[in-house]
Amino acid sequence: MGQAKVEGEIAAGIDDVWKVVGDFVAFISIQGLQVEGEGEGIGMLRTLTIGTMTIVERLEELDDAQYKTSYSIVSGPIPVTDYLGTIQLTAAGEATKVTWSGTFEPDGVTEEQAAQMTERTYRGGIKALKKHFGG
Repeated sequence: MGQAKVEGEIAAGIDDVWKVVGDFVAFISIQGLQVEGEGEGIGMLRTLTIGTMTIVERLEELDDAQYKTSYSIVSGPIPVTDYLGTIQLTAAGEATKVTWSGTFEPDGVTEEQAAQMTERTYRGGIKALKKHFGG
């Protein structure tokens, strides 16, 4: 099983960052991507459109007390299966540490290629969070 992990620090308090990260649809929209949500709470779906690609993800966990959310990929042209991504926030003084990790099975690519692709996505999301909070 492949794994990917990226960490970053956001110059904002954990509750403010969680308002964005904990919103399954809003977190994608701040990244400048087209997204639509369907349903509410655990099991809800979000559909991302990136150029000509469409990716459907499902919310698997949302823990407000632990500042943690997890999601799976339902469909899309991503070369992995059994994907589970998790975003965990922890307070870092006045800032917030974001740990974005995932597990997956590579599908048609090497484990290293799948991890690199996944980590690029995570870095892009963390960069968008930093920008959103003025960092």
